[in-house]
Amino acid sequence: MIVVRIAVALAGVGLVVWPIEQAIRTFVVARAIPLPMTRLIFVVMRRIFHGVVRLRGATDDRKRRDAIMAHWAPLTLVLLPAIWLGIALIGYTAIFWAVNHDGGRAAVEISGSSLLTLGFAAPGGFGPDLIAFSEAGVGLALLAIVIAYLPTIYSAYSRRELVVAMLDARAGTPPSAIQLLLRHHRFGGLDRLDRQWDDWERWVVDIGETHLTYPVLPFFRSPTHDHSWITAVATLLDAANLRLSAIRVPGGGNAEAWVYLTAATRVVREIAAYFGIVIDRDDDAKLTRAEFDASLGELEAAGVPLEEDSALIWERFAARRALYEPAVLGMASLLDAAPAPWSSDRSPPLRLPPIFRRRRTA
Repeated sequence: MIVVRIAVALAGVGLVVWPIEQAIRTFVVARAIPLPMTRLIFVVMRRIFHGVVRLRGATDDRKRRDAIMAHWAPLTLVLLPAIWLGIALIGYTAIFWAVNHDGGRAAVEISGSSLLTLGFAAPGGFGPDLIAFSEAGVGLALLAIVIAYLPTIYSAYSRRELVVAMLDARAGTPPSAIQLLLRHHRFGGLDRLDRQWDDWERWVVDIGETHLTYPVLPFFRSPTHDHSWITAVATLLDAANLRLSAIRVPGGGNAEAWVYLTAATRVVREIAAYFGIVIDRDDDAKLTRAEFDASLGELEAAGVPLEEDSALIWERFAARRALYEPAVLGMASLLDAAPAPWSSDRSPPLRLPPIFRRRRTA
């Protein structure tokens, strides 16, 4: 019997250490660390919310659908510490059962009283009391970690949404790379657009750092149903790509656009890779030459100075877009982003990534 109690106690210690490690790796460690349990919780909650959307008959109503899905990320974020505390409760229950001989019910009461600092049940004895003190500390620490990092998460969210909202006037709603170029050409000149690439580079790099450090952030939706951070990033990617591939304007705009394009491509690819985005290779989802030529015609009709060889323009644009298109379409599908030209309007059906990844053999 003593062997069983030792085994149960060791298992309980493992269950106590695990949620502490998860909380630290989720909120404290400043790098993207794949966490299977967090991934599982988000996938399960996504399925639940999509079920609610269908039950409410909001599948085809973008505004109502977005209002429901807006609760997905906040509720999941609140659910995480609740699950961690529940696992810690089970772990300490196992430990108290192993060190005391009062039965399973008494172990549950002592564990719950200690974790929630209620104090109505005490184990008795110096050793068990120390275990109860440690459980109270674990419960407070897990809650403190989440509460302490909420302002950081919402600060990053606010910085992200500022540029998303500013694109309303510059690129329309939903945002369009063609509209972004046309409006700047008509109202201020493309050289004014070129002065924005530095700010947009800092913005997208900030998204990369914060959204990989806090993997819950990508799932927080914009305040309005027709906005999304991924479609904003994609719009600027396509605009920078067009600036490099098609537009003939003197100055340093090409260099600044190239820097943004490089930084944003890396960011969307890294975030998509973190979430294990998998999309079917569907040619219907890709931007076609006919769509592209029609947009070039629109730019040309407005007087935007373009390169003469349309075939070369398409070749340059398509080669660069191939580097970010799969990641953009996959993220737009995962986030259920509002339809926007050249990005979320053609997102393929989502294939949810596997919860547990197999290790790659060397």
